[in-house]
Amino acid sequence: MASVPTSTFTQVPAPLLGNEGVPAAMTFNWGFEMPDGSRFSDDQWTLLRHAAELFLLSLRHDPPEGRMPLRKETIRGHFSHIRFLARWMAAENVRRFRDLDQDTVGRFVAMLRARPGRNGALLSLSTAEGHLGTIRTFHMQRDKLDDAPPTAPPRAASVGKRHWKPYGGHPYTPDEIAVPLISGAIELLGDPADQIIALRDRLADLYERLRPRHQGRMLHWHIRRAMLAEPCPCADRYPNPEWPLRRLAFMLDRLGDACFTVIAYLVGARASEILRLEEGCLERRATDEDGEEHVYLVGTITKTSLTEHGDLHRWLAPEPVQRAIHILERLSAPLRELSGEKNLWLHQLGRGRSPLPTMMPVARLRSPMVNVRLNERLAPFLALPDHQGGTWRLTTYQGRKTFSRFIGRRDRTGLTALQRHLGHVHRAMTDRAYVGTDFELAELIDEQAAEETRKALEDLLLAPHVAGKAGVMLSERSPFRGRTGSGDVDAYITEILAETDMRLGVCDWGYCLYRRETSACLGGEREPNPVLRTQSTCSSCANFAVTDRHRPVWEARLERNTALTQRDDLDAESRALAEARIQESLRILAQLDKGNADGVRD
Repeated sequence: MASVPTSTFTQVPAPLLGNEGVPAAMTFNWGFEMPDGSRFSDDQWTLLRHAAELFLLSLRHDPPEGRMPLRKETIRGHFSHIRFLARWMAAENVRRFRDLDQDTVGRFVAMLRARPGRNGALLSLSTAEGHLGTIRTFHMQRDKLDDAPPTAPPRAASVGKRHWKPYGGHPYTPDEIAVPLISGAIELLGDPADQIIALRDRLADLYERLRPRHQGRMLHWHIRRAMLAEPCPCADRYPNPEWPLRRLAFMLDRLGDACFTVIAYLVGARASEILRLEEGCLERRATDEDGEEHVYLVGTITKTSLTEHGDLHRWLAPEPVQRAIHILERLSAPLRELSGEKNLWLHQLGRGRSPLPTMMPVARLRSPMVNVRLNERLAPFLALPDHQGGTWRLTTYQGRKTFSRFIGRRDRTGLTALQRHLGHVHRAMTDRAYVGTDFELAELIDEQAAEETRKALEDLLLAPHVAGKAGVMLSERSPFRGRTGSGDVDAYITEILAETDMRLGVCDWGYCLYRRETSACLGGEREPNPVLRTQSTCSSCANFAVTDRHRPVWEARLERNTALTQRDDLDAESRALAEARIQESLRILAQLDKGNADGVRD
């Protein structure tokens, strides 16, 4: 392949040119401040800046061998690392990238090791590898560029993992945060969303009516006076009620945040895929088997695609997601009309926010800004609780990881508020046809299911308090009963899973060590029957097991049905049903107590 030209930007090939013929690399802000107070766009940095620009351009036009041309979003990450590197080079009096020899790179690595990360902790392994990875990629382009690092830096992990904060992967959002977050977002997208958007439309009508008669500050005074009298949902959550326009702009942004939350946590798409959604992205389709109609969210997956534009994908869209898309289409309509774009995540650049379009440039919302809005705006707005004594930090990827956990987990106690939406998606995903091209999501779900199975088996093998037919059988055979966890237990569980086809079925009131041939609910090949699976059915099933972690469910069931039998207006059939449930609950609780009086089971 031809190397990237290094003389003038007039030679840059057309595919590298962005809007109006401007090279993509030149659309970045190269005017950042340097350690001496100058700007990187100043003449003294021309050679270094020119080399950096050509490196970024080469990643689009002539990437390293075996790699696809990088997308602009990925190049933007390399730009951030180049900006950090250029500032360090200036402080170290390193004037060209070709001067990044082994000793110089070693000093850069030492600086990263000494640099604190978030909250004063060590710099994370992934952050360090990001900086070193950009230099490594730059080095790989050295034969195509006049100025490039002559030496490849080491991998961050090879420097010594003790120097970095371990990479723990993307966390999921804990239930105590996720449930109020998603429930609050769904609630906000109900009637409050209609009222807030109607208030914006009312504001647009006011401007149209008052602009012929008033101008400037007098127009603003009349608008503000009229809007103060308009009721605004959740107005008490905005600290300055005397500023109705800012309050409205704030509430419109919160609607967008709520839409992102609902889609991310109930669909499982990546943030980049959500932020590419366009008008008209909902599609209705009937399944081939039973003719049931499903609604899908239509977008593109780019991360694993071999093409620049990504692969078409459909995600099942439960009702709250459909509602979120409808709200987004109404929210983005003015800016879509102004810009001519179809994207649903448009916003205007510049300081301050107006509830109506202005003359400021229109751009697409990006993940870093979504992170800021989720943590600094939406979380306080919804009054999310603390987690383990501190504030939980939300990220755009947590929605995908939490969704896979919701679908893959086998004990959904505590998710009552989301059960209807998640249950609908879970049923549609069991045949795996839904996963389509999103194989990573399938792997995440499988990993969660496997982890839940291991946890359940460990609980059953170690617990001194066990009930249910499967629980009694497994506990009696367990050589580990009453111990704490150990490597022997892990090996034993691995052996059980390898030698049997046991699956952990979805069950909130106990464990279902699912085997089709012994299921009382007449389940299918993969899991219990969601229609016939009830507490009464499970209590007599050979697959069922209960430990002390489920005791509160059965105690609450006993209390609820006991109270029911005290009612004088209860008919005979309902009374018989309540009494049967009381006996089932008593039997399960008695098994737990009897088997644990002395740690020996009959």
